[in-house]
Amino acid sequence: MPLAFSTLGCPGDSLAQVIDIARASGATGLEIRVADGEFAHPGMAAAERAAIAAELSAAGLELVTLASYVKVCAPLEKPDGASPAPGAAAAAEGAPAGDGVAPGAHGAGDPVLDELLAAVELAADLSRGNARAAAQVRVFPGAGIDPCKLGQAVSAEFKAADRRGAARLNAAAARARELGVTMLLETHDSHPRASDIERILAHVDADAPVKVIWDLMHPWRHDEAPERTAQLLSDVLAYAQYKDGVRNPGGNTVELTLPGEGELPLVRMRELVAGVSASHGVADPWIALEWERAWHPELPPVAEALESLKAVLSLDA
Repeated sequence: MPLAFSTLGCPGDSLAQVIDIARASGATGLEIRVADGEFAHPGMAAAERAAIAAELSAAGLELVTLASYVKVCAPLEKPDGASPAPGAAAAAEGAPAGDGVAPGAHGAGDPVLDELLAAVELAADLSRGNARAAAQVRVFPGAGIDPCKLGQAVSAEFKAADRRGAARLNAAAARARELGVTMLLETHDSHPRASDIERILAHVDADAPVKVIWDLMHPWRHDEAPERTAQLLSDVLAYAQYKDGVRNPGGNTVELTLPGEGELPLVRMRELVAGVSASHGVADPWIALEWERAWHPELPPVAEALESLKAVLSLDA
């Protein structure tokens, strides 16, 4: 299985430095995070985009995913009490797909939809030259609500957030299809489990280019068994992000560790991901390390985490 890593693990590094890390570790793919102060950032000029795509191609690296910070379930903010445009209100308040949301149209009054469409465009531009991987962009649920407890009844607020996220994904689907981009919804924040993501996907159009990244940490720390996560994602899984940690007693927070030094059953999880992928004819899904050094600078360098992950998964065997 090919190895990849997120540039979240090497914040502030240049693309040349990231390429050096990839070569030393044997990684052939990157999740490139889009953030101010990074070599990929919002509002990049066309020449900057082309230069990054060319450097990746020359280095033999795939852009596995453009790691955006779009939060598709976020409520629409209404500045100064102004009312949003009708289409924006439909998307933001969770109206069914097609209720006034203009697919691919900027300026509809919903900044989240505009941000999503911009991320789709950027993913397409930076993926030019990809040989193995199609263009993909990561998005978060980001409803701004604490996750439901496992087995807890879903509130009306959550149901509205689910529809809101789906409406935005549906609204961006036409442009994403046109550019050959798949939008990847990550198991994260307000929707950490596959059962949470499933609720959003229930409202997503069948032909919308939407799949899921299984961040292995979040469903596990919110009490969803890996076998259950794999079952629920069996038709929509793109790939998994690997990390490890030790769960703090009495809650669902986690102290991060090097891969293999924590409590996540990474080998079993890799087997589950491989099984789901094989059922769709994919023999070599990405193994992507998400090392959170940008948020936790006390962590060892990403190169050390990559070596630990390779050891625990026997990737050099």
